[in-house]
Amino acid sequence: MPKEVNRNRFVLVLLNEEQYISHLHKIVQSVEKRKNKICYVCLSRPYKDILSDLKKNNIDINLFFFVDTLSSYYERPKITTNCIFLESPANIDSIKKAVEKAIEKEKCNILLIDTISALLVYEGNFSILKFTNSLATEEKEKKVEKFFIALKKNNIPEKENKELLKDLKMFADKTVELSD
Repeated sequence: MPKEVNRNRFVLVLLNEEQYISHLHKIVQSVEKRKNKICYVCLSRPYKDILSDLKKNNIDINLFFFVDTLSSYYERPKITTNCIFLESPANIDSIKKAVEKAIEKEKCNILLIDTISALLVYEGNFSILKFTNSLATEEKEKKVEKFFIALKKNNIPEKENKELLKDLKMFADKTVELSD
């Protein structure tokens, strides 16, 4: 995985749901080894769960700044210095603003979106593609290496997911399909 990033600014990583966690750990470990500040956007799991996983896997959590879209929906999260808690994953504009803030203020130079396909529950393909395109092409995000994790199959309608993945492949510099 690391060599993919050296040559590409936007890597789309396709995973099977069954191997999602094990492959995600490998991806995070390879990104963490680069010792750059990482903006981790939580679209599938809340901040506390991801933080717990990172600690269990001996990953340096000080390299991460999180954008959590889920925790506020269920409870009022305790304010922390390494996370922005958004009201909902349904507001794609607030996600984009939070990512921009992390890149600018936290000096993140790696963006990890886990998982972009989860947005299909709240948004249509066009909105997700517009969001992805803006993160991939806007000047201030151009120097940021981007990993967009997507599930090949999940709990969303299969047709919409296939369309999204096909369209995301057009934006990506590199598509990596991981399976066991």
